[in-house]
Amino acid sequence: MAQINGVIIVFIIFASITGVILGIIYLRDRSRERLKIIEKGADPSVFDTKTKTDSKVTLKIGIFLVALAIGIITGSLIANYTYIFAESEVAYFSSIFLFGGLGLLGTQLIGKKNKK
Repeated sequence: MAQINGVIIVFIIFASITGVILGIIYLRDRSRERLKIIEKGADPSVFDTKTKTDSKVTLKIGIFLVALAIGIITGSLIANYTYIFAESEVAYFSSIFLFGGLGLLGTQLIGKKNKK
């Protein structure tokens, strides 16, 4: 078991070093390419990579995660204080999926409302 951990650590170190080297090469080549394009007379504003942040996406993800948290809490309450399900795992999973689905439906309704 200790030998496998050593192999994993060596692999992670090798992958990290390789990633850093490839990242540096990519950035260097991208910079050279941009300089050559600008030298040929292209407009530098072509390289603006500012993306518009979509606050609706973060709102949807937030609603979904809150719904999952409510599902976990509800599953815990059902498992501890009621005898609806014979096994507590069923209460957790059913509550998580139920509230997660309701959260996704809520995000779709909000998305449709914002499009109008």
